[in-house]
Amino acid sequence: MPKISFVVTVFNKAPFLPAVIDGLKAQTGAFDREFIFIDDGSSDNSVAVIRRETAGLENVRIVAQENHGPAIATNNAVSIATGDWIKLVDSDDVLAPYCSELLLSRALAHDLDFIFGSADYYDMQTGPVFPQTDISTLETILFDDPLFTVLDRGFARVSHCLFKKDLFDRAGGCDPRIFSQDHSLFIRLAALGKLGQIKHVVCLGPEDEPGRIMNNQAQVIHDASIALAYFLKDQPDLPTSKRKLISKKVLSRVRKWEKKELGKGGFGPAGRQYVFSRLGFPIGGAALIALCDAFGEKSVLRIPQKTDLPDLRVISDEQ
Repeated sequence: MPKISFVVTVFNKAPFLPAVIDGLKAQTGAFDREFIFIDDGSSDNSVAVIRRETAGLENVRIVAQENHGPAIATNNAVSIATGDWIKLVDSDDVLAPYCSELLLSRALAHDLDFIFGSADYYDMQTGPVFPQTDISTLETILFDDPLFTVLDRGFARVSHCLFKKDLFDRAGGCDPRIFSQDHSLFIRLAALGKLGQIKHVVCLGPEDEPGRIMNNQAQVIHDASIALAYFLKDQPDLPTSKRKLISKKVLSRVRKWEKKELGKGGFGPAGRQYVFSRLGFPIGGAALIALCDAFGEKSVLRIPQKTDLPDLRVISDEQ
């Protein structure tokens, strides 16, 4: 029987954790499961809430690390996972009861390594509500070129994903040079595995949660762009079509930021590099990485200072 490791990265999300854990308990489907919660240096009572809400739940592991951000926390938690499938869950996202069963059944049916659904938001006044769904009627979309699709469309978030642990390990996990985990993870997994999508909501996040990374627009665009730039730098044999696509995406984002947020018009560093690219000069990954500094000129960005996995402290291990 397949086994899913649910991996929940936590940083100061105590108010949301009861609903998150209720969602985990409600998962339907015939598969073995374990639940790994990793606290990333919370200063609130998140750990106490996890212990209280998971009391009586089997196969729960609670660990903690010094604060390093969600990408490194994800890598650290997955390193101790024993399941052959990984289900990441942000610590304020609630999974639909059918989420894991739907994703796993379709991944197995189509021999996929990586599958994702859709994510949406819920009103914090009413809480998460999922409609009755006949999951047997939902279409599974398969991609002939997963990497090109991900590079082109820029998928993000993680709670709507399910992937093989072996694929995660072979891909090197999330890029530890980047604060957020989702952009680099999609790119790295799509480069090596068979990808599928189901266009149906499988998880909901709070609409007005002030602590979400996505509330910092500079951080979001920086992490999405530099994930592409690092991948380009790390993959010297990437086909020309994909190299051009990455350059176009990053240059476009930085140019827009320079114009709208920094007031540089079309004559900032990215604008000049854009002219060179139009003249046929290739733009390498290192140059694109440097251009991403623009997002931090007037905004505070979180950039990991260390990329090694920090030591894990075991809080509870109920296996």
